Amino acid sequence: MEPSKIFDKTYKDYLSQLNDFDFSKKVQILGLQKWEEAFVFEFFNRKIVFNGNDFIDISGEKLTFAVKVVLCKYLLMCPEKVSESSNRLVTFREFSNAGPLFSSFTGNTNKIIETTFSGQLETLKARCLKLGGTLMETESYDLAVRFRALPRIPSILYFNDKDELLPAKSVFLYHDNAEIYLDLECLAITGTYLTGLLIQGEQKTKETT
Repeated sequence: MEPSKIFDKTYKDYLSQLNDFDFSKKVQILGLQKWEEAFVFEFFNRKIVFNGNDFIDISGEKLTFAVKVVLCKYLLMCPEKVSESSNRLVTFREFSNAGPLFSSFTGNTNKIIETTFSGQLETLKARCLKLGGTLMETESYDLAVRFRALPRIPSILYFNDKDELLPAKSVFLYHDNAEIYLDLECLAITGTYLTGLLIQGEQKTKETT
């Protein structure tokens, strides 16, 4: 079955599970905003509304079923109270049972960033800022940027550009409590989604030069 059809089927299944979802108890826990009878998510600098029947991007841009699946899962996995993070950053591999997904996650995120932006540090920095990223201080990497994948799930990108001795290196990090709010499949989607946004801008730049 094609990936899009799989996500479509999964989305419909998750959506049906939200029929009895009590939003009044979950808004604060998940960091959502109430807007009339709907609820607003912030997903990588996009404002997305859930009206009880579907997810809609306020700007009118199309939402893929993969993104809708992530948003549904964020609702369905809502804990009983806000999960406080220790602020310890972990790689995707460090989450429990991440092994089977780690190779595909790395291939769809880190390796693509390294290949696309090797020797293009300032371009990557500009793309990150355009997408709403916040620069962070770090002595170990040339670039550290924090993104807001979802209200309770920050996503951090570390990047070292190539030099005379070493190739470019990138690392995606999450707070250690991220898997309380999303399962690993959906966390992986946030990484591939962000990677897609970053390289999309780079590809457009190359097409116009």
